[in-house]
Amino acid sequence: MSAPRTLTFFGGAATATGSMILLEAAGARILLDAGLFQGNVDLADAKNRELPLDPRRVDAILLSQAGLSYSGRAPQLVRHGFDGPIYGTPATRDMAAILLAEAAIDSADDAREPLYGLDDVFATQARFVAQPMHRPLHLRRNLVFEFASAGHILGSSSIELRTGEGGSHRIIYSGCIGRPGSKLLPDPETMPGEVDTLIVGSPFAHEHHAMFGDAQQQLAALVRDTAERGGQVIIPASALGPVQELIRTVQSLFHRGLVPKLPIWIDAPTDVCLPTMMRLHPESISAGARAYTDAGGPFDHSLLHYVRTDADRAMLDQLDTPAIIIAPDESGDSGRSAAHLLRCLDDARHTVIFLSANEEDSVGRLLQEGADSVTILGRVVTRRAVIETLSAYSGHADGEEMRAWLRALVGPIKRAFVVHGDDLAVATMVTILREEGVRDVIVPREGESFPF
Repeated sequence: MSAPRTLTFFGGAATATGSMILLEAAGARILLDAGLFQGNVDLADAKNRELPLDPRRVDAILLSQAGLSYSGRAPQLVRHGFDGPIYGTPATRDMAAILLAEAAIDSADDAREPLYGLDDVFATQARFVAQPMHRPLHLRRNLVFEFASAGHILGSSSIELRTGEGGSHRIIYSGCIGRPGSKLLPDPETMPGEVDTLIVGSPFAHEHHAMFGDAQQQLAALVRDTAERGGQVIIPASALGPVQELIRTVQSLFHRGLVPKLPIWIDAPTDVCLPTMMRLHPESISAGARAYTDAGGPFDHSLLHYVRTDADRAMLDQLDTPAIIIAPDESGDSGRSAAHLLRCLDDARHTVIFLSANEEDSVGRLLQEGADSVTILGRVVTRRAVIETLSAYSGHADGEEMRAWLRALVGPIKRAFVVHGDDLAVATMVTILREEGVRDVIVPREGESFPF
């Protein structure tokens, strides 16, 4: 008699962060992602310190992407005894090398005991196995997986798993489906065929994104208006994430004379630039040859500046002239983005642009909901700056784009789990799935297990 097969949802369940799902099949215990909870600092820190499973009993980790909500817990698991392989695409491996190191550097400056240090990040990188897209790999005799492009950030993937005799049970896991039509990243791929179990993220299922052309006009107006007020545009975002589409757009607008010449400052713990990462991984972008032949577009550095020294950072903290500043973390609760919000939020000259919906109770979420004041790093700050959300640049598919991706799977889809979203997004994704003919749709809660 074969051992029972189960899925247990430890993160990304009824929340948009902390992605971590334990798959038990074919005698193996495999984690799909190992992400940090993010958002409200105290709430996220408390959840991140509670390991929900014994890392020594995990055989392997499959990472769908390098974003900290998906990979940020891997060094913590290594620190506490995980010694198996970590599989990701080549670009995910290299992106994680930077993002995990940045997380360790940032946490070292925090008053709290860090979840892990740089030594743990280095040990984690030693466990990485770069697995190209569309190359199946057997984890066990009756358990095989392969990656396909999700089109969300560089290297992001959907994961197909087959288990059972002859691969009789097919699972598709996709935490983040990107938007089609990006100038940088390929359109998200689908893997057509019957799906026994679909696990799908839905952070923007309730949204209808503007077309890239319309979003470009809105961005141009925000940049012009802010510059005319003598203010700065603050963008809480990872410099290695979807914000690169926005950077490309600002560069294009400048060359066409539609926005003034403003420096774009990347204020991250390390000064590795995404265009360089794209050149390392032309297989992960929509037109690989452009990485070496196109002097403009995403590889245009005419406005870009990187914080490389303490003097650069001190200068930026005193800056009083128009500029665009991009700094993590995405919610504005910690990191360099929190420092810039402290400096600029109570000044009506400035504009804060969020690219995504933020976690409940986070600084970003409160500002997006119209709060008159927020508490940042223990200080209450009045909100006078303009607050905008440009979800077209979030890198996440909206509801209709998700519907198109589902239809391209062809199916039928026998059962679906909806993860990675707040209540409204998840409810909308459930509706979309049912409208597309999926009868068995489940919204798992944290810690729930399901046989399959």
